[in-house]
Amino acid sequence: MTLRRLIAGAAALLPALATAQGIDAPRLGAASNFGQGWQPEMMEAAAMLPVTDFRDAVYWRDIETSDGQYDYGGMRRSWPDRLPERGAGMSLTVNNGHPDRDGGNTPHSPGAVAAFARFAAEAVTRFPAIHTVEVGNEMNSDTFVSGPGWDTDLKTRAVSYTALLAETARAVRAARPGTRIVGGAAHSIPLAWFSALFEAGAGAYMDALVIHPYGTAPEQIARMIARLRSLPEAADLPIEVTEFGHTDPAIAPAHLLKNYCQMALAGVDRVIWYPLNPRGDGLVPLIDVQGNLTEVGRAYRFIAQTLTSGTVTDAAPDPFTYGCLFGGDRVVIWGEPRALTVGEGVTVTDATGDPVPDDGLSLSMSRPLVLRASGDLLSQFSLGTQQVLADSVHQFAFDGDGDPFQRLVASGPDHELLDPRPGQEKNGAPWNPYLGSSWDGVLRAGADWVLPSLPPDGPLSVAYHFTAPRRVSADLSVAIAPSDRSEDGVDLTIRAAGETLLSKRVTGAETIGPLPVRLRRRQTLEVIVGPGETAKGDVTRLRVTLRRPGASDP
Repeated sequence: MTLRRLIAGAAALLPALATAQGIDAPRLGAASNFGQGWQPEMMEAAAMLPVTDFRDAVYWRDIETSDGQYDYGGMRRSWPDRLPERGAGMSLTVNNGHPDRDGGNTPHSPGAVAAFARFAAEAVTRFPAIHTVEVGNEMNSDTFVSGPGWDTDLKTRAVSYTALLAETARAVRAARPGTRIVGGAAHSIPLAWFSALFEAGAGAYMDALVIHPYGTAPEQIARMIARLRSLPEAADLPIEVTEFGHTDPAIAPAHLLKNYCQMALAGVDRVIWYPLNPRGDGLVPLIDVQGNLTEVGRAYRFIAQTLTSGTVTDAAPDPFTYGCLFGGDRVVIWGEPRALTVGEGVTVTDATGDPVPDDGLSLSMSRPLVLRASGDLLSQFSLGTQQVLADSVHQFAFDGDGDPFQRLVASGPDHELLDPRPGQEKNGAPWNPYLGSSWDGVLRAGADWVLPSLPPDGPLSVAYHFTAPRRVSADLSVAIAPSDRSEDGVDLTIRAAGETLLSKRVTGAETIGPLPVRLRRRQTLEVIVGPGETAKGDVTRLRVTLRRPGASDP
């Protein structure tokens, strides 16, 4: 069956796929650090990709002298002058303080805030290559802020940030109308931070909202951004991802390609890989210290050459497969293993653009493929039978819609549905949206992890309940991995139709199954994870999958 027919057949379950209109592919760029040290050879290497959209800085503390003058002498202070001749532009990140203002801390006093804003306005006037000013960098984190107004609770910090954003926006727009102002400046996707910003009035001063979704799997990014969109003020505000990356050179190329696809479908306008060149922080650069393209650099070049023009639509035929159709003749696809058959005119490459032999092709979760052909590409390849029937990671939903697994807090026979939490709403909470419970405020869960708890009145477990919509015959597998910090592991119980299939203490990573499961309509499969004698360190990776009987478990 061709992919076009598969998508049409899935319309009843996934109506968005049948009605989705193409959206523009995101702009692609890279985070450089020429403001910290001019490297002409790295600029030349960036042209190989090419990078035409840089995210970087020139630093206030370096440029404004003690008598209030601006000194642009030297390449580190004037490097953006080199961009127009290369057909490139940049966003300017303004974040750091000045030693003559507020003791070098993040500006807080009216005088320091005004001086910060004047510098941003001066910079956009001095450098025509600046198309955007990004106010702040990960301001919800303690890493990049300091001093009064910034070293307190999240709401007070949001008020301080809004004052800085507002003054900078006014000054920049007066100096050079049309310059974009992007703000929010968040590590991860913390809805509590964004809610505090909008409450303080920050939305009025932004042309786009900025996130750095480190730690979010590509397959979950659209769900996370949808939660951000659930805030009324963010519903129609453009979103830019101005940093994301990976620490594993073997995974980074696929990570970039998969994220570009899923961020596009989530409506992200601009996608910036971090970093362009080595920064000493373990994240994989596009260009190595010798000035050569890394494998993720090759993936960047391939995406820039192949996917950044035209529109993007969702090409996923089911919840266990991920796909983007670029312009009608290019498809990025990956997913749970099954056969892939392509027509004679279809070329198949990996994330870097290297050809993949078309004999014995199959989908993989780790290796996205790029298919290209002339004409109607969706009718020129087909997929084998999907072996997955239900999966707790692929079908995760914050509101439960379309998720076959109810996620509950359980104490003995008592159960209650978990409900969405914003992220960063209190100390110790994840910085991304998650599911939580009011029973003790500690137990929580995400798409692929759970955290049971042990309050004084007895253990609380996280339970996944799958209730059969009809007669079900399937093979069950449970992938579980307590954190290395867990003191004594977690207790796992599996029940089907009230019968206990397994009950054991799990202290390390393991995959249980396949276990045959037979359920009549409305009978329930339960997978329950509880603490051992202690709940310390019990954050546990968890994935529950039902496959067709006899299907292989990859």
